[in-house]
Amino acid sequence: MIKTTAINILVFIVVFTCLFGLMNAKAQKINAEYERFNATGDKYIQSGMAMSPDRKFIAVAATQSYPLYIIDYVNRKVINKFDVGNWYAGSRVSWSAGGKYVLLQQLYYHDFSKNKDREVTFEIVDATTGRSVLRLDKYHDVKISPDEQSAIALTGNTIEFRNLSNGKVERSFSVGDATNSLSISPDGKTIAVSEKPGDKFLSSDPQFKKNKKGLKFVKAYKQVVSFYSTADFKLINTVNEYYDNIYRLDWSDDGRYLFCLSIPHTKATTATSGRQNFINVIDAVNFQSTRTVFPSNSIYEPDFTLSNNGKFMGVVSWGKFPELRIHDFETGQALQRFEMSTRVMEGIDKLDFPSDGRVFISFMPDDQSLLATFGNHMMIWNIPQE
Repeated sequence: MIKTTAINILVFIVVFTCLFGLMNAKAQKINAEYERFNATGDKYIQSGMAMSPDRKFIAVAATQSYPLYIIDYVNRKVINKFDVGNWYAGSRVSWSAGGKYVLLQQLYYHDFSKNKDREVTFEIVDATTGRSVLRLDKYHDVKISPDEQSAIALTGNTIEFRNLSNGKVERSFSVGDATNSLSISPDGKTIAVSEKPGDKFLSSDPQFKKNKKGLKFVKAYKQVVSFYSTADFKLINTVNEYYDNIYRLDWSDDGRYLFCLSIPHTKATTATSGRQNFINVIDAVNFQSTRTVFPSNSIYEPDFTLSNNGKFMGVVSWGKFPELRIHDFETGQALQRFEMSTRVMEGIDKLDFPSDGRVFISFMPDDQSLLATFGNHMMIWNIPQE
């Protein structure tokens, strides 16, 4: 259970340290050894991008209702082009664990539901044929089970297990205070869900026995992450931390960590300008908060990714231009940054470069470079090995 003042002070120190690390990164030379290419040959602005589990292909979605591409990024060749998704602002893209399916999540040009739970459309696509396997409208979140048999979907307060062969709901359970995000562990045994802290959980926290004002604030503006068993849907544990509004939960491939993207409610933020985003690291083995936090000033939900060797975290941020940041995963320290500045834009027509600054990233297999979307181009940033 949360230890009141000491924990709050520790959280402040951790966040301050992360921000101080970012200031140090800004003071460093901007490391800009890169290569830019257009793998599709089209002028369509790209949105989401993700690398396949076997590290051979990337799936890239386009804006303005244009196709989903499957690309051999080594040979810069389009393998397949599928007419799916078809959302004007494009899609967030992810692969199933075995690479059989691609999951598309509808994006918007603006945060249309600021401070609120997000309801969008999801589509699961066969990665080989482009056949639409399942489409779900007005859902909070969807993940594909590790065995690729089911879609785990959050709608309202209900979590559904939908069979991907026929789309039918085979099992379901309710989380009364569920909010916006879920994730399933790589072994398929545990589901993490974001939810509002219930009265029972809050009553067991000693810091609120005399702090009624603090209790009111937490109930209004904070959320928690709880873990449930997929076998019987029983609550396993709730993480010992209160988070800002949670918009994304992602499990690390080795099952050790759960990444929690939280964005403060506008009435609860301490920022005087710009937007704050925090990627919090949760110990998914012991169901406890770590004090590692990766901040971002991205004007949209920032993309982030753990390196293949687990040593680095890549984060998309925003300064005067979109920025790519590399952090030491263990300490949270910002090590390198790449600013997508005017020099990088040279040779790109202004109509071929996105005005919203949305960028998606993936570590290359050797972890020596970072692949990123960049307007209608792809870009490979060679990370300085210092």
